[in-house]
Amino acid sequence: MTESEISLILKAKKGEEQAFGELYELYFDKIFKFIYYRVSHKEVAEDLTEDVFIKAWTSIKTVKENSFSGWLYQIAKNKVIDYYRQKKATVDIEEIQNILESDENLSENTNTIIEKRVFMEALKQLTPEQQIIIKLKFIEDLDNSEISDLISKSEGSIRVVQHRAILKLQELIKKQTK
Repeated sequence: MTESEISLILKAKKGEEQAFGELYELYFDKIFKFIYYRVSHKEVAEDLTEDVFIKAWTSIKTVKENSFSGWLYQIAKNKVIDYYRQKKATVDIEEIQNILESDENLSENTNTIIEKRVFMEALKQLTPEQQIIIKLKFIEDLDNSEISDLISKSEGSIRVVQHRAILKLQELIKKQTK
């Protein structure tokens, strides 16, 4: 976390709307992407993302400056859980993977599509914990401290699981591409 972010958080905690607006701009895309991958619906993801920032604004005085990002992701995670509770739907990990596999850019070259499929097939062979950590780290672009906050594991555990998952992915991809 940069000093300018900490400064914005401190100002927002004092009620400065402009500072919170800047935090909103910094984090909106990340939070939206985090939610979108879980709900698979653009409008729902937009609504939930807005709810996250409303909740953050009303509760900002309670957050510690150095854990703001993890706190936002925790709010987002809870909003997604609430959404599915209200819908009484369940999320299947394969459904999430299908979203990640979808081609939004039809001009994407064939090699990239093949590489993505090989990666997704290899990802399916990891343990659920490894899958979650790899997705949070490399798809959601979270750092280990944010992942630690989200899944309630130490950063050391995150690094170990991540390392083992990467080794396993390399092994599986090598087998698939031979």
